[in-house]
Amino acid sequence: MVAELVPQPPPLVGCLDVLEEVLDSMAVDAYASLDPVLRRSAAERLRRLKARITAHELAAVRALDAGLGDRARTGDLLARGFGRDTYEANRTVRVAKTLSSAPRTEDALAAGDLAEPQAAVIAGAMDNLPDDVTPAQRDACETTLIADAKRFPIKDLRQRALRITDVFKPPAEAAVDEDQALRLRERRAWGRTEMWMVDDHDGTWRFAGRLPSLQAEMLKTSLDAIAAPRRRHLTAEQEREQDELTYTQRMGRAFAHLVEHLPVDQLPTTGGTPALVTVNIDLEDLKSQAAAATLTTGTRISHTELRRIACNQGILPMVLNGAPLPIDMGRSKRLFTPAQRIAIANRDHGCVAPGCEAPPGWCEAHHWRTDWAHGGTTNINDGTLLCSRHHHQAHNEAWQFRQHTDGHIQTKTPHGIWQTNHRWRP
Repeated sequence: MVAELVPQPPPLVGCLDVLEEVLDSMAVDAYASLDPVLRRSAAERLRRLKARITAHELAAVRALDAGLGDRARTGDLLARGFGRDTYEANRTVRVAKTLSSAPRTEDALAAGDLAEPQAAVIAGAMDNLPDDVTPAQRDACETTLIADAKRFPIKDLRQRALRITDVFKPPAEAAVDEDQALRLRERRAWGRTEMWMVDDHDGTWRFAGRLPSLQAEMLKTSLDAIAAPRRRHLTAEQEREQDELTYTQRMGRAFAHLVEHLPVDQLPTTGGTPALVTVNIDLEDLKSQAAAATLTTGTRISHTELRRIACNQGILPMVLNGAPLPIDMGRSKRLFTPAQRIAIANRDHGCVAPGCEAPPGWCEAHHWRTDWAHGGTTNINDGTLLCSRHHHQAHNEAWQFRQHTDGHIQTKTPHGIWQTNHRWRP
């Protein structure tokens, strides 16, 4: 009989097994049986244990990343492995790598003396220290910040980190370092600024994003001002409704009100068109006071909502079959006027190229009958909307245009057939 050596797991893996066994033996509903003093102590100890485990997690992630050599790939692996979102996984990789420049901070995290957000702030500050800092100065900065973390809230710690070089520099020089660090942070912030919106098709849209600190503070201040209850102007019923709203509901409504009151006359124009949303309704429907209306984009709104926003400067009511706009310019002007662009947008709803989904705000007005330089006129029936790409194609490839009997503009490429953009038009 030949004895076989059974490979033993490394001690670290055995420790993780023990940790899992201990957690398996702890019932999560047992804390309710503790007295208040023990509950508080348990919560505090668990937070420290969480910080210590986080230190090991970050060290393991850093080792994994070093083996892969690709941060994005490491983040993807973490996101898939434990069902976490990719952004959080990439952030973990980022913090893990930054901690390599702050060994004292990592030790404090592993000892449970720091929370993970505090460690991330300190590690980031150490990573951004000027190149001419000596090892002794680095140690002084890190030691000071670790001590400050025990005294200051996280927001104050971030501000303190920007001025950490005043530990070894005169105040004037430290102020210069702070300004340089702020400029670097602001440049990075603009690089990370983003926003996305998606229509949930239930009457609401979802949106999220990231703003630089200055613009975020400006937005939050404006929203807080709108969301704050103005008791003097509220009826008893409105006051009760306000009291029932959560903070997030108040801020959501405040954001909607802010959008409605944007100074659109000060916003950039797109292809000569101001940033206006038109609300279109037939004259007879308007008189009936019961029919829905249509936005430029095709979205339908109720008659009640139409009446509510009718006076908003960012909304232009357009009554069809009513008094005409001054839109016929003949040969007096080459460019279409804002009023003409708005009227054309309400007919075309965007780029008329088949299959193109570019909205009116992304389009340019095109003289489809006869180019202005060749004697064409700048009247509404002579214009149509094309996105920049299709506008260039139309000129370069000599597209043909015609108006269908339903009033919509059709296009034809040199070797194609007459086609219509079949976007839905109510």
